[in-house]
Amino acid sequence: MGERESTGTTPRRAASDPPAENFLAYLKAFGPGIVVALSWVGTGDLIDNSVAGGNYGYALLWVLPLSLVFRFVFVNALGKYPLYNARRDPSIVRGIARVHPAFGWLMLVSFVIYTHILLAFSLSGVGVALAGLFGGLPSFWWAVVGALSVFAVTLRGAYRVIERIFKAVLVIMVVTFVVGIALVGIRWGELAKGFAFELPAQQGIFDSGLVASSLVLATLGSMANLFYPEFLREKGWTTPAHRKVQRYDLLFGTVVVLFLAVAVWAIGAEVLFGRQGVSEAGDIAGALGTAVGPVGPYIFYLGLLGAAWTTVAGSLFALSTMVVESLHVVRPRRAERYPEGGAGRDPVYRWMIVWGLAAVVWSLPQAPGFVALVVVSHVLTSPFLLLIVIALIVLLNRRDIMAEYVNGWKENLGLGLVALFVAVAAVQGIGKAVAEIF
Repeated sequence: MGERESTGTTPRRAASDPPAENFLAYLKAFGPGIVVALSWVGTGDLIDNSVAGGNYGYALLWVLPLSLVFRFVFVNALGKYPLYNARRDPSIVRGIARVHPAFGWLMLVSFVIYTHILLAFSLSGVGVALAGLFGGLPSFWWAVVGALSVFAVTLRGAYRVIERIFKAVLVIMVVTFVVGIALVGIRWGELAKGFAFELPAQQGIFDSGLVASSLVLATLGSMANLFYPEFLREKGWTTPAHRKVQRYDLLFGTVVVLFLAVAVWAIGAEVLFGRQGVSEAGDIAGALGTAVGPVGPYIFYLGLLGAAWTTVAGSLFALSTMVVESLHVVRPRRAERYPEGGAGRDPVYRWMIVWGLAAVVWSLPQAPGFVALVVVSHVLTSPFLLLIVIALIVLLNRRDIMAEYVNGWKENLGLGLVALFVAVAAVQGIGKAVAEIF
């Protein structure tokens, strides 16, 4: 497993043994799915799902599992490449670059820019959560504290440390939201009806159908979907024998995302439904405090902290390794200089950690608004994801790369639907960017 191709690519991580064929062994082995799940669930998700529950009650709840089904199809296809490709590529980044050399440069530039944009939003969420929990300092300085903690965890590029921390955070978040649900009280019959594909009457300025489609497209149009193959590589799941545990792992992570999203949505439906002007973290925390007492805001801010901090740490780790991998694709001689020990051995990895966490400056009170970042994010990410999906379809159907493991018609149909959704997301993203400018 430690051999390299003559092309100068970095070696695969030593493959770990698949778990034994029993439920407990699989459960203990899970990790990449948990890390990517908590990297997906960020500040925006918690606030958006709370507000959606407040605006529509349980009526649009069915959008969550629908969007996650499509996300599973997409990400599971991404996870297939590192396990089966005949070129022994250690990551999806190298595979996509095989479709056309320009993809190497496209990924390098996009990942560098997106790292700063994503952390600008996520670090501010960490600051808001810590300020809500502990007070005493402005949210900017709490964001700095959060950035320093992420720096300490990610600097050495130790995936196992990150996985252990994320598992602990997941337990805390699950307990937090279970307590929140118990205190708020859920109308279980109404919650069950929320999965009945109902489109309620318009609330506010947006049609409910548009809201539903936007939630699905936001899920599929996220660059965070590309993180999962990197976590597989770090875990050591790099052979066809790992495909079964990989699927179960991703399914578990998807269920985690669904549970957290439904829990937040339900709390929003019970606490915020019928309220006007609730759109920020402080509003939601205040409403929860009114509903269940002084412990309410702490429940919300603790959940927000878990979501924001894990998004920062998981995204920064994944994007930094992907930048190094992209750099090694376009500069093979650099890969030869740092052939062992993974991306963390290349100094560019550490510079990316600093570059990402430097986005904490956007949390300063006097910092410019996020409009410029939002515009760049829409213009950059949506078309980029569409190109990646198209490249993935081409990649997984090339026999010179996938050998006998090329896609079947069902897999291609699933990815074709994903490509269609991402194409719509790209059009919407650019439309929003133009609206922001003008």
